[in-house]
Amino acid sequence: MKEWEPHVNYPVGEVVNIGDRIFLCVLEHRSGEEFDKSNWKKFGDKRMNEHRDKNFACITSMNKDYYDNIGKYMLTTYKKHWSHIMPMYVYNEDCFKIKVKTVDTRGWTLGNDYIAFQRRHTNSKVKVFAKKAYPIIDAMYNLNCDRLIWIDADTVITGSLPPGFVELLCPDDVLSAHFSVWHEKDDKTYHSCETGFFVLNKRHEGFADFASTYKEIYNKDKTEGMRRFYDGEVYGRTVELMQEKGYKMNNLNPARHKTPISRSALAPYITHFKAGLKDRVELDEMIKNQGIDISEIPED
Repeated sequence: MKEWEPHVNYPVGEVVNIGDRIFLCVLEHRSGEEFDKSNWKKFGDKRMNEHRDKNFACITSMNKDYYDNIGKYMLTTYKKHWSHIMPMYVYNEDCFKIKVKTVDTRGWTLGNDYIAFQRRHTNSKVKVFAKKAYPIIDAMYNLNCDRLIWIDADTVITGSLPPGFVELLCPDDVLSAHFSVWHEKDDKTYHSCETGFFVLNKRHEGFADFASTYKEIYNKDKTEGMRRFYDGEVYGRTVELMQEKGYKMNNLNPARHKTPISRSALAPYITHFKAGLKDRVELDEMIKNQGIDISEIPED
């Protein structure tokens, strides 16, 4: 970890230490002669154990085509940067083989509720996004962890998370850390979440309420208050309902960016491609720049 220095350009997400204290940069700036605490947030000290007493679990989902196009790159970069911090569980549609070591597969046994949802809905996008939602539901109820972390398959992990980073995003008193976004439709504003990444606190007193509410929206088609029946809208609606009950949340997008992850404290650690996939040449270059041997990427 770097020592803080004067006259240096610091991006959001940079982590430095001053003596025994660790600070996270929250405002992009060029440092002056003296350390300015207004640009930083303290979240630990150098004696902090990286894992502390928390058990993290990371999840994602993908089919074989997505795995071949980009998912295998995400999993390979997870292996390099995050595998020492948390396990990765992949919900692999059609139970195809994952060839990246250190990754665990969960298969695609998502239960009768998932089957019923797919049968009663005709909108293709609603059906596709439910393939993300029902693995989340399964993990909520069946994975034993303190913090449940979702990361989209169309992501490349670019750095190891600093000690205490997950707990900075989602401390014990926070139920969910997420990127809130807002959309306008018919002169009404709807809250949603950019669910390329989020953290759920399974040890929070409100977690059971969160999980049952999210699940009920899907199983009973409770779309009131939502713009569309997509996973981000459902997550955003669940957050709203939990906030109304007084549970504390951490919105990682207070500036209301439309594409928030690249402008957040996570920017040094993940790159999210969202709707558009990069071609293999660009992905290969990203992998090489991280010091990963390209031969580690599994063949199709």
